[in-house]
Amino acid sequence: MKYSFKIGSAWGIPIEIHITFILLMVLEFVLSFPQLYFFFIILLLFVFVVIHELSHSLVARHYKIKVRKIVLYPIGGVSEIEEIPESPSVEWRMAAAGPLTSFAIGLVLLGLGQIMTIRVPVMPLIIATGNMMLELAQLNILLGAFNLIPAFPMDGGRVFRAFLAEKMKFSDATKYAAFIGRLLGVFMTVFGILYDFWLVIIGVFVYIGATEEAESTIVSTTLARVRVKDVMHPQAAVARPENTVAEALETMFKARYHDILIEKEGTLQGIVAWGEIMKIKPEQRSKLQMQQLPLKQVSIFPDESVLEAYKLMSREKIGLIPVVEREEPSKVVGVVTNESIAYAYEKAKTLR
Repeated sequence: MKYSFKIGSAWGIPIEIHITFILLMVLEFVLSFPQLYFFFIILLLFVFVVIHELSHSLVARHYKIKVRKIVLYPIGGVSEIEEIPESPSVEWRMAAAGPLTSFAIGLVLLGLGQIMTIRVPVMPLIIATGNMMLELAQLNILLGAFNLIPAFPMDGGRVFRAFLAEKMKFSDATKYAAFIGRLLGVFMTVFGILYDFWLVIIGVFVYIGATEEAESTIVSTTLARVRVKDVMHPQAAVARPENTVAEALETMFKARYHDILIEKEGTLQGIVAWGEIMKIKPEQRSKLQMQQLPLKQVSIFPDESVLEAYKLMSREKIGLIPVVEREEPSKVVGVVTNESIAYAYEKAKTLR
């Protein structure tokens, strides 16, 4: 099931909204009706959250780091980048760009509020001034300040990790920042139970975000220590270009692989992914040849890290990747599969 939906793009970066964000906006609309002031305030705030996240993304692209997409969640946005910056100085610059942008927007709105006032009538029971410009300015400044808290998954946690990483191992720096994030999440949840239910929701998201960040980093640093040649399988499911889809499927089932390599006279032509094969109707599979299907041109060398293999497989959405010789890139010497990645992780844990 798809949990986020694309609503547009900026500078070539897809922008998506998560289903929980949609539920939040529906709930806010229902709770605000017929006075929709807070609904529009939150809607406009998330426009500024997109700008906040775009600032992260543009700095990342400046340093040649690919940004997959921006996703909006109920507690903010997330810029999904392809890899964590190797340089701590790059990471803190990327992280700091968001809060600084929010502060700048807040100050600009405060200045504009002195020149013109957008005042909206509100019900007496609603705790609001009705001065939309002033309240959006305050929310942007609050957004910047909240994100500077030195704990994951906030931007401040990344800045904190970057400074720690200058003095210790990257994985240890991550553990410290994640620990503070989980501690903050617990504190917010307990405080929210006593005073404000929204803090419970935010606290849970913060705790989960900090935990996932720590686990993701540990997996990455662990996989980076294992070489492809240590975990690759020497044999792979192979089909010839003239084989039919039905014949290729039989080979795949016997080898228990979801993707298949295409070779012609011992020379690698590419990979046909399971998803492409499943697009073919069953009645056409005995007639259509494998050379008529789209090929993915991707491979890896034996001396590269398993982390690089994992990144390529994730990016290409494939379950295996051919391993080729540097001297002869068309000659397959093995494959790395999802099972290889799992084995590499277990193997690397023994090297700690």
